[in-house]
Amino acid sequence: MSDIPMMNATRLKTPLLVLAATLALTACGQEEARAEVNAPSHSEEGAPGALDAPVDTIDLRTIGYARGSEAAPVTVIEFSDFGCPFCASFASRTYPELHEEYVATGQVRWVFVPFVMGTFPNGELAARTGECAAEQDRFWEMKERLYAGQQAWKSASRRQAPRVFAGFADDVGLDADSFAACFADNPVAGRITVHNRAADAMRIRATPSFLVNGRIVEGALPLPQFRMAIDRMIEGATE
Repeated sequence: MSDIPMMNATRLKTPLLVLAATLALTACGQEEARAEVNAPSHSEEGAPGALDAPVDTIDLRTIGYARGSEAAPVTVIEFSDFGCPFCASFASRTYPELHEEYVATGQVRWVFVPFVMGTFPNGELAARTGECAAEQDRFWEMKERLYAGQQAWKSASRRQAPRVFAGFADDVGLDADSFAACFADNPVAGRITVHNRAADAMRIRATPSFLVNGRIVEGALPLPQFRMAIDRMIEGATE
């Protein structure tokens, strides 16, 4: 079985495997221009829900949104930003195949951790939208909607963006009043802070990035390469 659920950030700080030789072509990195950013930085957006616990005590068992069997031999933890175009491409083109082949068959437990790189316009508001959807048990539906409508909310002004996200909430069937209250009051800020701090602790510098049984895979790799990485982990876990 995978030992990922038993590890916290202090045991996973050193990347053990990097498979993406073409990282610049498959991942969104921090080198992208920040002059266009409308979203606050990690510390600014997380201030309302700042954590008392230090970074090195963040437990990976408590973060993100999971799919698949807890008994799966492989655990994949995906760190992703809703504003990253490569994350959107991975979500629509690669993950559905991986889900069908590995997650739905009990071989992989997939944990999605949305965090804010601070690179994309309205990125913090997109993360807030996802977390507010989770309050109504619609996180996965909102995840897909945020990626599908990525250009709409990234190109919106700070004033227009809330209306775009409210439209997404309606699209996925959220209660409009409850979503509006969550979006305005931001009670989910603490969860966003946790995810941001976990990404910092893991030294995540590009999205999407993955921990496959504790081994780092950076970039939206093509399906055959990701399949190979998972298959190797399954073989190692079952020997």
